[in-house]
Amino acid sequence: MEIETLFADLHSLPSIPKVAQDLIQQFDSPSTSLEAVARNIEKDPVIAAKILRLANSARFRGARESASIEDAALRLGFNTLRTLVLASAVTGAFKASANFDLKGFWLKSFQVAGICRLLAKQAGADTETAFTCGVMHNIGELLIQTGAPMVAAQINHAHKAGNAGRAASETLHLGFGYPEVGAELARRWQLPKSIQDAIAYQARPVQAPPPGELPRLVAQAIAISDALQASAGNTEAALEAVSGPLLEGVNLEALFTALPAVLEADKAFAELLT
Repeated sequence: MEIETLFADLHSLPSIPKVAQDLIQQFDSPSTSLEAVARNIEKDPVIAAKILRLANSARFRGARESASIEDAALRLGFNTLRTLVLASAVTGAFKASANFDLKGFWLKSFQVAGICRLLAKQAGADTETAFTCGVMHNIGELLIQTGAPMVAAQINHAHKAGNAGRAASETLHLGFGYPEVGAELARRWQLPKSIQDAIAYQARPVQAPPPGELPRLVAQAIAISDALQASAGNTEAALEAVSGPLLEGVNLEALFTALPAVLEADKAFAELLT
């Protein structure tokens, strides 16, 4: 099976709402203000409702409720707002079959994203772009669920979403895995080439075209996330499991100290959106 065939077999390509696309570009503009972003958010009632819900959650709620998008935007801050808009747009674009753990999928995606942000901060890289790459890293899996449901159902029984062996099984059965499909979707969504490469080369970062920083950050984040899962949490065993060449140069002690708060916050995002 060719990737082109997979996309052709889809009844319609999952799409990010036009308002969300405009917002993502707006966030990248140095002249953007929270007030201007709030005016755009008001155009999408689904995203607006989620913004208000998060602003009034226990994590952010102040002495009074936020009743307007502008007030909610000011309360959440630029980075949290950007994260929620992106995540809302991406999660809203997909549906999955009943035998696929969609909530587990998004929890994994946001865990990898949160770790990407921590790694990027250590490396002096763009933290929000790294977070976006983490959210998007396994997005191709959802297209395989939709476009090749019989093969996907077989693989669902053998591998969890985002499992390293899953991409290998998909490649064996289909000729490609979720990294290639996700990169193609990112290309069709006209996302930056750096994000396309981060998705495409996550399993082989040394082969990524220069500068190659984002594919390596995603690969590192996946390795840490897998270790946390295998060791049932932020344990000494998880720390030891990632002490290899891929994580060379990373201050793992500092990273694992910062992990609990970050992962709890990003878990809340995933639960809000699913």
